Amino acid sequence: MIKMKIKLAFVSFLMTFLFSCSNSPDKKDNSLTQLEAKENVGNLQKDTGAENTSIATGEKSSPSTIELLLGKWQHIDDKTNYLLFEGNLRKEIAGGMDKWDEETFILSDKCSNETDKDNGTGPEKDRYISCTASDMCWYIAGIDKENLTLSYIGRGNTLTYKRVK
Repeated sequence: MIKMKIKLAFVSFLMTFLFSCSNSPDKKDNSLTQLEAKENVGNLQKDTGAENTSIATGEKSSPSTIELLLGKWQHIDDKTNYLLFEGNLRKEIAGGMDKWDEETFILSDKCSNETDKDNGTGPEKDRYISCTASDMCWYIAGIDKENLTLSYIGRGNTLTYKRVK
């Protein structure tokens, strides 16, 4: 929601800037027309978060890691194991558990938890999920709209999930 407000504010600024710069009669007008700018704002408002809309061109770009991560995931082998990412909250449940285990997480370029923060791995943009309260960290080995592969830093084992609705 905050991201959408920031995008809309940027579109408003961009529209104002483009229209103030395009009033010069000497220069060829390559800026967006008012109608095109409004259509881009409309496209941005319809955006579900699965893809980003380029403000200048209206073209789709790759979704960010956090946009892909948010939602519900089911482990491909243990069908009772689910992960749920909502905002900055990571929830997990598996067979035998009566309620969801909940903890805030940090998505960053390296592990933020105490045990793993100096583990010798190089930084990589938005590829580490850290839960500092439980002192756990996972590396996002792969992610797309339907698949999530995590490597638990403490043991190195791989966990593979499919998105569920």
